[in-house]
Amino acid sequence: MGRIFKTFEDDATEATLRALHTQNQLDTFYERTFSWVKTIVASIATAFIVSYLELKSGASLWVNTAEAFTDWLRGLLR
Repeated sequence: MGRIFKTFEDDATEATLRALHTQNQLDTFYERTFSWVKTIVASIATAFIVSYLELKSGASLWVNTAEAFTDWLRGLLR
């Protein structure tokens, strides 16, 4: 007799629910893992693209951002 249902006829239903639960857990694991892989690949690609654009343009995104932030702070303090 099953753990969920209390009659012998319901064993097939319980087995189906267990199979669905197992498949749902596998799907969730796959989706989370695939999402992290996409995030890491996109982050690495973005880093390389920004580095390439900085190399070709001669401008530094970090320096420009830091200067804009310090200018904004100076404007607040005046």
